[in-house]
Amino acid sequence: MMIRWFLGLLGLFHLLNGLWMIAAPDAWYAAVPGVAMTGPANHHFIVDIGLAFAASGVGMMAAFRSGASATAFALAGATWPTLHALFHVVEWFRDGVPHDTHIALSEGVGVMLIGFAGIALAWTRAKREGVV
Repeated sequence: MMIRWFLGLLGLFHLLNGLWMIAAPDAWYAAVPGVAMTGPANHHFIVDIGLAFAASGVGMMAAFRSGASATAFALAGATWPTLHALFHVVEWFRDGVPHDTHIALSEGVGVMLIGFAGIALAWTRAKREGVV
């Protein structure tokens, strides 16, 4: 039951982040540490990524329900945040850990930890329910 709730809450986090990116790309761009260092804001790109986060969030929020289909949706929803987290890990290996503590925490917790936690919880639930 706890896994379902944690997955659902992570899904809500991703959904809200995605909706923020869609509704207010400039505010999102300015608020997230380190994003402005990647170059000028590109509204199209921010909204595209926001749509991916929103879709992932909805899939992960299916975890609030019981059953194999809800588990499959949660597992599918956890895929994008995991791939995003892996990309940041590769960047850290290539470029080093950011020197700015706010950026390092934002990426380390907000991207990597949350991304990997989602897939770990979804995979655990899928194994328990015989989905994978």
